[in-house]
Amino acid sequence: MALIHIGSWKSLVAYIACFTVVITCMALSYWQLSRAYEKQQKLALFIDNKITNESLYDSLNKDINTLNGREVSISGYFNTQYIWYLDNQILDGRVGVDILTLFKPQQLSKYFLVNLGFIPISHRGLPDVSLPSNEVRLNLLIKSDGLKGFTLSSVAMDPNSQRLQFIDISELMSLSKKAIFPAVFYQQDINDQALIAKPHYNPVVMSPQKHHAYALQWFLIALAAAFIFYKVKKVES
Repeated sequence: MALIHIGSWKSLVAYIACFTVVITCMALSYWQLSRAYEKQQKLALFIDNKITNESLYDSLNKDINTLNGREVSISGYFNTQYIWYLDNQILDGRVGVDILTLFKPQQLSKYFLVNLGFIPISHRGLPDVSLPSNEVRLNLLIKSDGLKGFTLSSVAMDPNSQRLQFIDISELMSLSKKAIFPAVFYQQDINDQALIAKPHYNPVVMSPQKHHAYALQWFLIALAAAFIFYKVKKVES
């Protein structure tokens, strides 16, 4: 940017305001580009992300964080004694809850905390959910990091019901007296074989393309601000 002669306090204020807008917009543009790169890296995890049960067992015993974003098909049994309802979920414009329960895979001593998916509700009622007692096979997507999302509530569970405001595995372990792996296993709907509820978990909410679009938007705003300031100063001179 060419050196601008500042002849009055008004020019100084205008210069500072323009400089602030340009720098802020450029910073936001760079941040959006960084987010796009992060999303691209995250999406790469879901390309050919299926693992065998043997690999799953090995990672569960070593470092569960390496399983984040992996998908597995596994057989086991539901613990029909425990059903929780993750509150304030919205899908296709409808309000409802996500159904969470405990799932005991074969050959493992601990339980999976499984999110089966979404069920719509009316008012403050809870859906009538019945879990099968026989052996079932689930297709699961594993989330082992960032388990506690943003919430305004400081209490995970409504004391008067089985409603959850957010997922706190430690509290669910204390409540159920069961050992639970520190991860959430999201049911996937493959070939319309999902059980009980409608899976809707999306690990990447905003695509890299949208972040690129926002980055371009902020860059153009910065460019426009600089151009307008240049034209105004040219007219004044």
